[in-house]
Amino acid sequence: MKIDINEYNGEIVNDFTRYKIGFSDFAVDPSEEVYKNMLYLVAYDICNPSRLRKVAIACEDFGIRVEYSVFECDLCDEDFDQLWKRLGRLIDEDEDCILAYRICGSCVRQIESMGTVSRPGTVLFYMP
Repeated sequence: MKIDINEYNGEIVNDFTRYKIGFSDFAVDPSEEVYKNMLYLVAYDICNPSRLRKVAIACEDFGIRVEYSVFECDLCDEDFDQLWKRLGRLIDEDEDCILAYRICGSCVRQIESMGTVSRPGTVLFYMP
């Protein structure tokens, strides 16, 4: 078994300790992430809590939450069109706002971050 040793908050992380309870995210450098398609940064401001929840669920289906109302989505053009149409059906254009920034490959390598950027780890299973 390959053991990948990293350090997270002063603790050694490997294949055996990675999935312990209360240890759910890993610090990353966004510029070192590998993107297969085009990276889209989707941000929103939704006024109604019900619509907000539906928009968040739609974005979770297509990307990774990096802030409360900001998602990174690694999508081909067809998948982005599908997400964009779905979001368009969910919002009230008079009250809500959604922005999508397309980030090209050369710009992705220039992403800068400060502080701890966390992303959820792989979910093994959910327990009731």
